[in-house]
Amino acid sequence: MFKKLQRLDYWIAVPFAVLSLIGIVMVFSATQNAYLAPVMSFAKQAIFVLAGWSAAFFTFKINRQVLRSQSLLNMLLFGTTVLLVLARLAPAVNGAHGWINLGQVTLQPVELAKIILILYFAHWFSKVPWRPGRGLSGFIRSWLQPGRPVKLLWPIAILALTLAMPDMGNLFITLAVLTLLVLASGVKPKANLILVVVFFLALAFLPEIFSFFDLKESSSYAIRRLSNFVDPWYNMDQSRQLLYSYYAISHGGLFGVGLGNSLIKPYLPESNTDFIMAVAAEELGAVLVVVVLGLMMILIGRLVLIGIRQKSQYNRLFLYGLAGLLIMQSFVNLGGVLGLLPITGVVFPFISGGGSSFVFFSAAVGYALNIAAQNKEPARPNPQDDAARRELKR
Repeated sequence: MFKKLQRLDYWIAVPFAVLSLIGIVMVFSATQNAYLAPVMSFAKQAIFVLAGWSAAFFTFKINRQVLRSQSLLNMLLFGTTVLLVLARLAPAVNGAHGWINLGQVTLQPVELAKIILILYFAHWFSKVPWRPGRGLSGFIRSWLQPGRPVKLLWPIAILALTLAMPDMGNLFITLAVLTLLVLASGVKPKANLILVVVFFLALAFLPEIFSFFDLKESSSYAIRRLSNFVDPWYNMDQSRQLLYSYYAISHGGLFGVGLGNSLIKPYLPESNTDFIMAVAAEELGAVLVVVVLGLMMILIGRLVLIGIRQKSQYNRLFLYGLAGLLIMQSFVNLGGVLGLLPITGVVFPFISGGGSSFVFFSAAVGYALNIAAQNKEPARPNPQDDAARRELKR
């Protein structure tokens, strides 16, 4: 125990812990004078943080070879798929399926799915690596060898169920992270350049696409979200989340109006989850947002740096995948809050209220700490600390 803790990477652990504590404070503040009980929300979030830290400690201590077992990965994929099916069959929440009601707690299986897919494809690409000179087509053909296509059925089923929710935000994040893993596995970036160009062209010409097909009155939940993003003033009732977010950010300014003094949060739906950064910007200003983003960048940058130093393809891809997930999750959440992207219901990592995202992301951070600890030189204990010296000699 002591020997492993001596190898703890504080550039990962400290930002993670500070973000967790900021999240507890902001969840409590975001529910004061709003439509939720602040004490209950604070207590629940504190429990989620303790559960997340426990999960991180467990994955920090676990033998890494356990999670590389193909049979265990298959069981995790199967279990995640079953949970997604149950979530799809559950009643819709705000127009989308994706939550399993467990009494006082709800489970969002797609948050688990993102972590499992990173583990699965990190293992996959370490077993089926890209080889120089083979090209993307040869790389894909290597997946189609006998027995291998079957292994892609579970990931495809998970992506299809995420689309069926519909949960376009998490689907976009998952596909982006998987694309990053493909690139990091050795495929030349130009093989995926066309996909990036098509995406940004579609985003740039989205208003023209909606006007041409007259989609503003569509009954589709996903299309209405896109329509509100294109023109939030067209239907102000459906766009009130984004409009109130604008007001909150504008009201907060540089230093905010003070913790607990938000005027907008009583009218802002999901003020403690999807739009918690809008409340944070109003109460504590742009300064807090910069601090949160700075801590997140330190955490992500450290994951990338440790990934670069790894000799194991599996370890490197997992660290890159987790870093990509944190980047995309933060980007999509803040993009929705600022009106730069459609509102998708994606939470901000470690800050937003809720247990599923926090616990699963914490477990992933713990596993990253586990990987980081393998090459970190432990601190030397005090010569008089006999217990520590005996532990380090094992």
